[in-house]
Amino acid sequence: MTKLESFDRKLVNPMEQEIKPNWARPNLEKERGEIERVIKEFLLEESTEENIRRVINALEASPLVDLSDSEWESLENTDSFHNIEPGHIEEAERITDEYNEELLPENKRDFQNILNSIMRGGNMEAPTILKNKDGKLHLISGNTRLMIARALRIRPKVIIGQIT
Repeated sequence: MTKLESFDRKLVNPMEQEIKPNWARPNLEKERGEIERVIKEFLLEESTEENIRRVINALEASPLVDLSDSEWESLENTDSFHNIEPGHIEEAERITDEYNEELLPENKRDFQNILNSIMRGGNMEAPTILKNKDGKLHLISGNTRLMIARALRIRPKVIIGQIT
């Protein structure tokens, strides 16, 4: 039996094991490249040091919160809500593998490591989200974590920074 098959068995009856990762605040300096991308693509601004600091400050000022279904469903640029059916971890793995084909080796996501950490209740950096002045939500980091959480029927904790 493969590791994935053993996880699938646990998903058949999620009451057998309550999965509770320890969601923690992320290291935002590690996410600097993603923050720069979001400033350009989502906020349509230049990724100046001032704008980077503004986004980091908004995220640092925001608490860890449960991601509601309505927020999750309206979240832009993630496969986690609409493309992952609860109970189907193989969908999350397939999409992660597809993304990894286009990434440099140092940027590839280690799906199995993330899955194992979540399954054993390990420390997991909370995904980060930015909310613009129009109320639109855009994922900065954590797509793989969100996909796995959805497949495992886990309510993730996130940080939602508000930009006005």
